[in-house]
Amino acid sequence: MTVTDTRDPGLVIRDGVPVSTRFDDVYFSRAGGLEEVDYVFLAGAGLPHAWAGRSSFTIAETGFGTGLNFLATWDLWRRTGPSGGVLHYLAVEGFPIRRGTLATVLAPFRSIAVLASRLIARYPRPDAGLHRLWFPEDRVCLTLAIGEAASILPKLDARVDAWFLDGFAPAKNPTMWEPVVLDEVARLAAPGCQLATFTAAGAVRRGLETRGFTMQRRPGFGSKRECLAGTHVGASADRVRPPDRVAVIGAGIAGAALVGSLRRRGAEVSWVDQRTTIAAEASGNPLGIMMPRPTLDGDPGGALSVAAFRYALAECAERGVAIGGDGVLELAGDPAMRARHQRLTEAGVLDPMDGRLVDAAEASRIAGVALDRSAVWYRRAGWVSPPALVRALAGDGETRFGQAIDRVDRFGEVWRLVDVGGCVVDEVDAVVFATGATATAFQQLAGIPMGTVRGQLSLLRETDLSRRLRSALTFGGYLAPSVGGIHVAGATYEWGGFDPSEWPQPVKAEEHDRIRTGLPDQVSRWFDGIRPIGGRAALRAATPDRLPVAGPVPEGEPAFPVAGLHVLSGLGSRGLVTAPLLAELVVSRLLGEPCPIERETAAALAPDRFLERARRRRVKEAPGRRAGHYR
Repeated sequence: MTVTDTRDPGLVIRDGVPVSTRFDDVYFSRAGGLEEVDYVFLAGAGLPHAWAGRSSFTIAETGFGTGLNFLATWDLWRRTGPSGGVLHYLAVEGFPIRRGTLATVLAPFRSIAVLASRLIARYPRPDAGLHRLWFPEDRVCLTLAIGEAASILPKLDARVDAWFLDGFAPAKNPTMWEPVVLDEVARLAAPGCQLATFTAAGAVRRGLETRGFTMQRRPGFGSKRECLAGTHVGASADRVRPPDRVAVIGAGIAGAALVGSLRRRGAEVSWVDQRTTIAAEASGNPLGIMMPRPTLDGDPGGALSVAAFRYALAECAERGVAIGGDGVLELAGDPAMRARHQRLTEAGVLDPMDGRLVDAAEASRIAGVALDRSAVWYRRAGWVSPPALVRALAGDGETRFGQAIDRVDRFGEVWRLVDVGGCVVDEVDAVVFATGATATAFQQLAGIPMGTVRGQLSLLRETDLSRRLRSALTFGGYLAPSVGGIHVAGATYEWGGFDPSEWPQPVKAEEHDRIRTGLPDQVSRWFDGIRPIGGRAALRAATPDRLPVAGPVPEGEPAFPVAGLHVLSGLGSRGLVTAPLLAELVVSRLLGEPCPIERETAAALAPDRFLERARRRRVKEAPGRRAGHYR
């Protein structure tokens, strides 16, 4: 068999065992796949003893392959994992198996059939990057990093308690065992990390020993004479002590996503907001568009958009949130947009988002109405109800709504939430600020430059021409298909010195006019003689670089994180897409878990970036400073 796809493993079944024709090697032993995993990897890494009493345990693997190692580990965790603990499994795979093939390969393993079916149901498209899959019933989280080990491991941030080195024999797949890969295995290993691998190759053993592992040979499994196990002897470091009780301030999309991420892990959460209901402000719009915003230059914003869109779709599917419409059509209204769409297509940027360029005729067929311009069609995008998404993300649990928090004070080992009357509302171990446009009212966030953005939408009664619209249209603004006889059109985007305490925001006639004049001419004619029947306006938070802030609250110079304080804000108009993944990022940082996005992207979102930029400017502009000379 000739492998032509550069990422196709060329999997075939020979004598009941899956074989990669690309690497001319088996995925697991002919002597028994599950038995091999149990002996080589689970026992070799000291499991289940190693995770006893741990609130969180992280395993990393090179070579996800058929997923058999993961499924066997998951099965063992279900039976022996600590009560209330969370298992993180971080797996790298450069040549992913397709979902249908995976189902065929795993079918013979009856003892793990239920787990295999759950994995296959959630198994992602083989798109490069990080894919986080939660199996909340057992508090198991799989982060699948698709990409070759040497290129993707440096992008990961984790503290690994056990390593499984798999991925075909060194003689068959030498790139999996290169020095750069072993460097990353050592970088990510926590002190005392256990390592297990099927190979006994001397180069691998010596490479690991020079990187801080003590290695031992063990009798091999099946026909293999030996295998290896070891322990990372690194400098001791305190583990992150997970907080017993966490307060989340803010009940919009960011707050709800944070609360859901914490509750999914079994954390005790105090959810506080000054309003009496969830999604009372910007997240309370009747409808919002969920779509990606790809870029050509691979900047952090584009990388975040791709990863966040992927994760948001998975969250909606898991939590039963409907995505309406037949995709989203991003219309090309001028030559510059048409050229951009062409470049995105040629660069292959649209493929991971199920986006493709369509001409006016095909756009018309998709939308169900006549359109006079080409578009990019995002098939999996659509519209959602923001309040429904907020409710679904948060789940059930304690709330403290209708309580305005004036300040957050350190008191010994806890943080006190104090209301405007000076009364202590709650005492918690950690606080996450998700207060949108009012974030900088808290003293601890004053150093993060966030502005307010006002947005207004219009409600338009459907017409004979407009009611046939099936897809949401975007063109700078947006128009959603009719729901209950009403279209939502929007939205204005106005930077300014707005007062976040003014609520509700007034709906302005002149902004209705701006929305109407922003409609493409052909679309605008559908509503000739029609005036808006209502609207809604709200304020959002945004940063000068248009990127969110997600992570520990900084203080001092150079900036250091304030223990127990985190923030998620500055989502602008893209919170429906970005909030679920960014909440995972913040919670993972808070609990010392593997990062769900690539390191470079996470660094670009760090709240301390503004303080660091300011510090560098002051150093550069300091009087008397010359190149090579510091006073």
